[in-house]
Amino acid sequence: MKKYKLQRLVPYVLISGLALSSCAQQSECALPARHIHLYTKPIDQGVIIEKYVDSEDLTRGDYNWQKDTIEITKTDEELFRLLGNNDLFSAYNNWQYLKYEMAHHHDFMEFYYHYTTTRIVTTTDSKGKTHTKLVTDTHSGWTDNPSYMHNTGRLRIGHHRYYAYRVNFTNNGFQLEKSKLVDDIREVMEEYPYVRENGNEVVYKEYEVRKEQLPYLKLQDIDPFTGPDLSNDSPSLNQSLNLGV
Repeated sequence: MKKYKLQRLVPYVLISGLALSSCAQQSECALPARHIHLYTKPIDQGVIIEKYVDSEDLTRGDYNWQKDTIEITKTDEELFRLLGNNDLFSAYNNWQYLKYEMAHHHDFMEFYYHYTTTRIVTTTDSKGKTHTKLVTDTHSGWTDNPSYMHNTGRLRIGHHRYYAYRVNFTNNGFQLEKSKLVDDIREVMEEYPYVRENGNEVVYKEYEVRKEQLPYLKLQDIDPFTGPDLSNDSPSLNQSLNLGV
């Protein structure tokens, strides 16, 4: 499959759905040409997500309609629909959001607990005779409390990794290809220029120690993962980002 590039539209076209809502309040836009509108979603002070949508709804979920437009052709719609149906938008145009996401994802420790409890269960059969029995319940899972009395000594470190998408053109039309998981989204942004909100997965590394050691362990002493270097404010690690412009 060859990589499909959007020519001049790549840095601007950030589509999220083509279907119009019949019940949402509409804008008064009267542009005759086929076009898409900018929609924005505030994330935090100074941080927003931007994407272009084929809609005149004043709101679409958490996104708000803006006057900014881009003209499109009818033949573009298949590609735009693919992006929209998968909630994808331009990574490069939303670098501040991606940086914000990475800055707020920190490695963490969790501790596995396991214990059992017993209870008496009383039942009545079809003849009205009462029966009692002792039932054992098992409780297990992960906690962030290293001093929990039922901890076993098993622990894991969680770490966020990120992924993006690119669009390939095949004999069957446009198809999406997902990138590998990376510690810094900039590792794949050049080849995979589309992302979605919360486009990350948590991976884990497990350890086994004595239960008594758990309250004294420090994450920085055993963390095997490397996070992104956000002191570099550029959306490109190699300063040569090319998204098909």
